[in-house]
Amino acid sequence: MRRAIPLVLVFWAGCDAHEPVYSIADAPQPAPRAVEVSDPPKATDDKPEFDPEKIAKCVRGTGRNAEGTCEVLRTRKATHAQQVQLPRGLFVMGDIPMRYDAAKIRETLESAWSGQPPRGAKAGAYWLDLHEVTRVAYGACVKEGKCTPSVCPAGQDDGSKTYSEEVLAQVPQTCVTRDQARSFCEARGGRLPSEAEWEYAARGPDGRRFPWGNEVMDEYRGVLTPVTGMVDTSFFGFRGMGSNALEWVADDFELDAGLKPFITKPFRGDGLFSQAYAAKSPKSGVAKGGRAGFRRESSAANGLLGFRCAADVGPEVVPLDVPQPMATIPHVATGAGLRLFGGVAEGVTRTEAETFCSVLRVPWDDGILESWRLPTLAEVEASAEVFRGPGPFWSSDGAVHQQPAKEGLTAPADAPWVTIEEAPTAPLAARCVLAVAP
Repeated sequence: MRRAIPLVLVFWAGCDAHEPVYSIADAPQPAPRAVEVSDPPKATDDKPEFDPEKIAKCVRGTGRNAEGTCEVLRTRKATHAQQVQLPRGLFVMGDIPMRYDAAKIRETLESAWSGQPPRGAKAGAYWLDLHEVTRVAYGACVKEGKCTPSVCPAGQDDGSKTYSEEVLAQVPQTCVTRDQARSFCEARGGRLPSEAEWEYAARGPDGRRFPWGNEVMDEYRGVLTPVTGMVDTSFFGFRGMGSNALEWVADDFELDAGLKPFITKPFRGDGLFSQAYAAKSPKSGVAKGGRAGFRRESSAANGLLGFRCAADVGPEVVPLDVPQPMATIPHVATGAGLRLFGGVAEGVTRTEAETFCSVLRVPWDDGILESWRLPTLAEVEASAEVFRGPGPFWSSDGAVHQQPAKEGLTAPADAPWVTIEEAPTAPLAARCVLAVAP
């Protein structure tokens, strides 16, 4: 069963799943195509511009060649898996949550929205495994003495309780640390993909909600499945990036990675939340699933955490280009006479929140928006539809929260906002605004 849900990408104002940029997501999922080895052409410096007529003929799993027309992505057979060469291009990286519920941040000191805000990113051409590394592929590396055996934490299932040995061979290899995943890829002549490379492969250039499109699909279950089974297919044809295992990538976890393009200098000080991440950062990695990134201890294995491998494309090869332009990403929402920046700082003290706004520099039309500040309570109330709660957030009037604020209750979208008592050092969320000139 499929059930359509409204897009919640507030900062894509005026766009929905039926506009051209999202129309590709409404097409039925194609059957996995056969992967064959092809010889890429030699490198040239030609980079054709987008031609609307040629773009209209491009479909998922293609890239533009030197003539500007689209062709099926190049593929090759690696020792452990089939690989696809991605085209170079721009894409939408990052996410925004359905709601900004910051209450648990104070309790857990864990990031809730580390992928935000949506932003443009650039990817070069590279090879990537069509699906996650399987147990049989990893087992072969162990037998060769190039990899170490996986070890599942007590009580976690890696699929062995569900499948026969024959079927289990094609289930993603999980229960490996990031170093074990990295060692496997290096033993096979590759590397772990970066977070940006992984996300580009998962979502393509059109800003989709899920790797397969913009609809919830109930048939994609949150359990391990053989890579040949019922798994999703991404824009470029990669399998299992929105279902099946979470996957290690090469990056160390960086709390404010999504905010970095918009700030002139760091804004965190010695708050409890900031200190907690400073202590964790040397040993934290990133695991990807869907399009979100999660902090994981690099030395910790998990029954649902696997990986796939990437490899560089040599300089002698001219890569394909992405088959269509990147979806538009407004970084600013407008409402009630305000401009609201699309990013939110997590777990900041009152001073850190004020500093965050002061160092913001946001592209707008042909210029840069600066002089951001914390909103007043009245401004939060007036812009509640786009501000989004329940918080709590720092404001110029102190801490504000959308009622009901009682434990176990959820504030509806139209619930009133109120000021609450919080110490200036409390780790709350922060959103920055600018008044629109009359």
